[in-house]
Amino acid sequence: MTPRSRSGGDPAPTLLLWEIQQTARVAARHFERAVQGAGISTAEFGVLACANDEPGITQAEMARQLHIRPQALTAPIDKLQRRGLLEGTASGRGRKSRLTITVAGRGALDAAWPAIIALNAPGNLDMTEQTARALATRLDRLRRHLTGAPGPAHRDGSS
Repeated sequence: MTPRSRSGGDPAPTLLLWEIQQTARVAARHFERAVQGAGISTAEFGVLACANDEPGITQAEMARQLHIRPQALTAPIDKLQRRGLLEGTASGRGRKSRLTITVAGRGALDAAWPAIIALNAPGNLDMTEQTARALATRLDRLRRHLTGAPGPAHRDGSS
């Protein structure tokens, strides 16, 4: 889209969510390249990170954390289990599934971590540490607002 007049004659309204969506697509490609070296996909990184942070996590809990449908996790979970990076049960509608990262899964996560840290380094994003932290805080606040999730109280009085 160009900043020309939009539908209804509104001259270049600020389309913040559109900008976020477009930025997210570009960021996703960078993230995918970053985890590729560890032999995992972005979706698999998310699954492994959740299982690492919360051993015994259910597929439904994981989906809530990743802001996706539980069904979208079935393929990455199956693939990670076949590769021996994740163990536990993840199927059976209505039954709790408990997932745990394996030693090999932790190795894949550890292999991806340096590239993830480098990708997120404020200098690599043309930001200062303070600017990056402020943007991350505002994006978290916006995500919580859009999902209706409660958020931390604003200590600094900003919105």
